[in-house]
Amino acid sequence: QNVAKWLTTSTRGYTLFEDSLNSAMSVKTKLKDRILKVEAQVKQYKKEKARIPRALQKCVDTELYEIKFTHHSLIEEMRLLNWKEIFEHASWKDYAATHPRKVKKMVRQGIPGRYRGTLWKVMAGSDIFEKQNPDLYKKLLGSGDSRWDDYIRRDINRTFPKHVLFRDKQGLGQASLFNVLKAYSLYDTNVGYCQGMGFIAGLLLLYMDEESSFFMLNALISTSKFNMRGLFSNKMPLLARYFYIFETLLARHTPRLASHLQRMGIHSSMYASRWFITVFSCNFPLEVVNRVWDIFLHEGPRIVFRVAMAIMIEKEEHLLKLPFESIIDALQTVQRGLEAEELVKAALGMRLTDQEFKDLEAKYLADQEAAAMGATPNSTSVAKSKDDGTGMVGASGSG
Repeated sequence: QNVAKWLTTSTRGYTLFEDSLNSAMSVKTKLKDRILKVEAQVKQYKKEKARIPRALQKCVDTELYEIKFTHHSLIEEMRLLNWKEIFEHASWKDYAATHPRKVKKMVRQGIPGRYRGTLWKVMAGSDIFEKQNPDLYKKLLGSGDSRWDDYIRRDINRTFPKHVLFRDKQGLGQASLFNVLKAYSLYDTNVGYCQGMGFIAGLLLLYMDEESSFFMLNALISTSKFNMRGLFSNKMPLLARYFYIFETLLARHTPRLASHLQRMGIHSSMYASRWFITVFSCNFPLEVVNRVWDIFLHEGPRIVFRVAMAIMIEKEEHLLKLPFESIIDALQTVQRGLEAEELVKAALGMRLTDQEFKDLEAKYLADQEAAAMGATPNSTSVAKSKDDGTGMVGASGSG
């Protein structure tokens, strides 16, 4: 009787699990069908837009925006279903350690918006430092003025000026952004403050509170995984290294474009500074920024170069046709019209292994060492005062 009872209970439990699994699969199937239909609509509207007069294109843009919003909502719903198993697990770090390939795939497909802030903190490791220092942020804000206060106030209005959270002077968003940047300038006096930090802190504030944003900014600047200190400290040594790596990849993957830019005297410092300093958070569409940062926080800085190269490959034919006067403007506005899914897919399709990245870094450092010993200085070294035309580099600077 006991065996019969156990069999009955087990069978009923399995049936309920099977029904639940089938139900989830049914929901996913329906979602996929809806997503495919919406994507087909987007393609159709884009074709129609290309055929109609410019004066009427705004009407199509309005319809297209609504369709894209629907598409984004459906994608978010699908992400939540796909991430359900991970969220039910007791520890993200344990799950990531035991399912590395699955987690990498999931992160690359995008983290659900409602959980993005929580996972970003865990991936950056800032959650631990925050727990260990519960009173640090409040103490910093209460410790008096920072010598960077005036610079921070001046730059805040230029940080996400169109975003609803930051567009109002003296609003909650600008006040929070000021607090985070001031606290960090007091905490890390060697770095202090640099304008690009505002875009990063602003992005973090979209997904977490002030205190968590402060601790995460610290993790990004101080930990070896991200090592962003070299982008904000005096003379920006890491930025020069990144220019070298980027231009090497440019010559390797798009030799015609690299030669074209070289003939015109256009160096990557004239347009790509903000890409590397802010990890694309300055002026790029938010969905693009979110997807890039998901991968950046999980895998490290290689994705920044893969995205940069994907952009250059996509724009290559157009850029080759432009004269000097137009090419700088085109390079500084490449973010217009970028679609997150297409860009991320193209970026991940560009091969750049961890070893290749390390080899490029090692080559740059070897060149710098040789230059210091009396050889010809590396042409990619750029002083912090170099300006990319956006006012980003050296706008307020540190050190």
